[in-house]
Amino acid sequence: MKRTLCTLLFVALGLGAQQVHFTAVDIFVDSPNAPLAAYQLEFVAHGNQVRIAGIEGGEHDAFKTPPFYDPKAMQQERVILAALNAAQPGKLPTGKTRVATVHLQFAGPQPPTFSLKLQTAADSEGTIISVQTTFTERGRYE
Repeated sequence: MKRTLCTLLFVALGLGAQQVHFTAVDIFVDSPNAPLAAYQLEFVAHGNQVRIAGIEGGEHDAFKTPPFYDPKAMQQERVILAALNAAQPGKLPTGKTRVATVHLQFAGPQPPTFSLKLQTAADSEGTIISVQTTFTERGRYE
């Protein structure tokens, strides 16, 4: 009882509480030479007390549905995202397209940093293609 009262007092005084922040990170795949039909990549948020809060799909119709991911892995700071669309090449994106958005929650004064690693990408024939992956943080909010 005494410990609970002390904890509540620290939180009420702001001594034990940390501000919670949120951010969204857009993930892009740039396939300049072939229609993008499939990709798999690893996204990691580096920092203390950071969690992936949600994942949404991309901007092109071929990738509007959220990518596949492991919901348990999503509870941490690392997730592997994968998507496949078997549409005809004319219905697949070529060039830079946002394939997903990752929403994150973090605490403390230091914002997280991010890394992105491509594992594979393929065209509609299943041929591995050369692509570039990038990300952009949309902004932070509380």
